[in-house]
Amino acid sequence: MFQPAFAEETAGEDDSWLYAHILQPVLNAAVYPLSAPVRYVLNNGVVEKSVELMSFGEDKKIFVYPTMNLKPGTQTQLGMTYRHRSILFNRDYLVLQGSYYANGDLYLSDRYTKQEPFGLPLFVGFRYKLYWDSDANFIIPGTKEAFIQPDSTMSFQWRIGAPLTKSKKLNLELSTSQMFIDADLPDNSKDSILNDAVFSIADRGLYQSSKQYSVALSLVYDDLDFPYAPSKGDRVILSGEYNFAPEYGGIRYDSFDSQRSGKVPKSDKSHDYIYNSLIWQHYFYFGKAKQYILSAREARQSRKFYTDFSWDEALRVWRPENIRETLLERRVVALQFRMENMWEMDKGGAPFNAFPTMNARYPMRGYGDEWSAYHIMGLSAEYRWPIDRFVDGVLFDEYAMHAEKVKEFSFDRFYNSWGFGIRVRMPELYLFRAQVGFHGLHGVNLILTIAPEFK
Repeated sequence: MFQPAFAEETAGEDDSWLYAHILQPVLNAAVYPLSAPVRYVLNNGVVEKSVELMSFGEDKKIFVYPTMNLKPGTQTQLGMTYRHRSILFNRDYLVLQGSYYANGDLYLSDRYTKQEPFGLPLFVGFRYKLYWDSDANFIIPGTKEAFIQPDSTMSFQWRIGAPLTKSKKLNLELSTSQMFIDADLPDNSKDSILNDAVFSIADRGLYQSSKQYSVALSLVYDDLDFPYAPSKGDRVILSGEYNFAPEYGGIRYDSFDSQRSGKVPKSDKSHDYIYNSLIWQHYFYFGKAKQYILSAREARQSRKFYTDFSWDEALRVWRPENIRETLLERRVVALQFRMENMWEMDKGGAPFNAFPTMNARYPMRGYGDEWSAYHIMGLSAEYRWPIDRFVDGVLFDEYAMHAEKVKEFSFDRFYNSWGFGIRVRMPELYLFRAQVGFHGLHGVNLILTIAPEFK
């Protein structure tokens, strides 16, 4: 008669032992190592204090902050970024960036834009880029086979655009650019492709100087509520450009082949090509709150949730009511479809740098390696929720495939990556993101960058 009650009591004790000695320690081990640095950052207001330290001027129109990449090897770099709104005129924007790498490489970028110059309903922009990259490489299209090609490139770009509607949601942009490339052979000839019939030095402009000029036209639709913390709306970019590539500077056989002398015969192919792309982004907002961005009071409450618990209380993070308040009260699902195509005017004649690439910037954040192809398309999905006023938590999953011809897209060349991380931003200014990407069981790719996820 007493056996059922005894059995129930025993089961309760077993559950308690299972919780105390197995479930709780496992959850603590999963949560506490992540919560400790978050707790320090949020309790000490590291993000807000950093934003205050980085911003200058009466209206906080100037931002100066360091950038870095601490990956092992020559990717290690230190740099600075300077952003200034209304530096010369009302509604203009200047961005200066510079980075110095461990192996002596250098990257410089200057960008200036002006809205409504001389009171006209236009916007104009200029960009200058310079990089010295002794570890630059190119990839044979359709493969991951990469070859080193030290490169020093300088480029200029001019842009002008005008709104097509009174709401300024639909804009037309015209741009032109000039690129001056000075590529060279690697120190070790084994790293070069030499004179390959499949990917010809003469036809592709490998290991030599060259110039390229482009004219591009873009149609942009944008009705996002905020540029860098969007929670609803669409952004669609349809662009096409024609690239003029004159004759390459040429290269001598004896620079890579001791058995031969004289110049490699110049290519008789046209090197011109067309590049077009389609980018479509859509943002879904879910939640009872009126807006995605946290107020100061709401940020304090969120901060308390992520920091105010000890080792023994880590399990409370997983309680349904807390998950509902933090992860589900405000949430955004961000989708991006992106397709890029390169069309040669003469088969086999486009320059080595004409091909779109698929890498962590595509984005395929689980990959540090790259693919190169004539045609690439990809789909990315992100789940975002606000952790603090300037910080979003991010979960992402993305897919991509490439093909030599548009009709040849196949799941034989289908790739996936996924991961998580944070993005630090203000509604009108993007600061940086720290994310971890995975692809299958092949390892981890860490991304620390000031570039947004989506182009």
